[in-house]
Amino acid sequence: MGSMPESPVHTLENNDQPLQYSQAEQCNNITHSSPVEDHQNKTDQAKNWEEIEIDIGWGILRGKARGLGPRRMLGLHGWLDNANTFDLIASFLPEDVRFISLDLPGHGHSDHFPPAFIYDPRAYMGSVKKAMTAIGWNNFILLGHSMGAVVGIMYASVFPEDVEAFINIDIIKPWSYPPEKYAMQYKQYFLQYFDNEKKASQPALVYDKEELVKKTIEGSKSLDDRGARILLQRGATRAENGDGWILTRDLRAKVYFVGFLSFEAWLELARAITCPLLLIKAKDGHHHYELPEKNEAMLSAFKQDCKHYRFYEMLGKHHIHLTHPKLVADHILTFINEYKSILQTSANHIVN
Repeated sequence: MGSMPESPVHTLENNDQPLQYSQAEQCNNITHSSPVEDHQNKTDQAKNWEEIEIDIGWGILRGKARGLGPRRMLGLHGWLDNANTFDLIASFLPEDVRFISLDLPGHGHSDHFPPAFIYDPRAYMGSVKKAMTAIGWNNFILLGHSMGAVVGIMYASVFPEDVEAFINIDIIKPWSYPPEKYAMQYKQYFLQYFDNEKKASQPALVYDKEELVKKTIEGSKSLDDRGARILLQRGATRAENGDGWILTRDLRAKVYFVGFLSFEAWLELARAITCPLLLIKAKDGHHHYELPEKNEAMLSAFKQDCKHYRFYEMLGKHHIHLTHPKLVADHILTFINEYKSILQTSANHIVN
């Protein structure tokens, strides 16, 4: 586990084109850079991460970006993970993909929700939409892992005009409860939330670095040593006295959201996705949220009206994109090339 990244922070505004340097920084680069230096700057931007900040009104979402564009891809991490989750996949993306990996609220370097905000995918979706509006992004590829893919299911169905394609890593849907269990589940959720809210006001627990790596691996049940260290580079920081490490995530986010939508509602959200959709499932990943027949119904709903659908099941556990990044990246790149070709062929037929 290392210290926080030292790369420069870029505050993103509507006049950035898109997610490049601010206008002032562009002027400075033009004034002070030679053609050779300009080329080197573009090469560095394509291969190296830069820290980003997006003001969404109530606070700042932070993340990291790389690549030149014009194609755009947005990455959303899983529960209690952070923007580093796609570090290994990103290295396989072509340079013409401008890739942003966001820290969701209360995770990584992003601001925590203000008091009384509730952490669940609806709040995350709203924050992501505000961020995309702030930077002027639409028509982007949405890549989500686990909870980030839950947010992706909702985003792709609610804001279809924004999403060129949706790539879902290892989630079919979160759990749903029958109506008679909602009162009990909501009570349990809020009692845990209030307890963590109280704990969050107290001094944070301090861990030895190797202890924290071990705790992260054991808690995930799917990370290896490399993956845990990648996430902790952004998910932990040195304690103020320099003796040990503390986690950066908001303790309130640790209370996992309840089944806030019925199974029938999730089916309708899945049917509302019309963009090309890739679902990569880990064979030993998260299957336990629903009965097999309900998972099959969701898969049928996903492919009902989407323009291009692919489903792959791979050997591996839930963090398969960190343990088998090249295999996952190969599926992603093949999918992107497939649907681009299909859409182009369809457009040519319309013209002719």
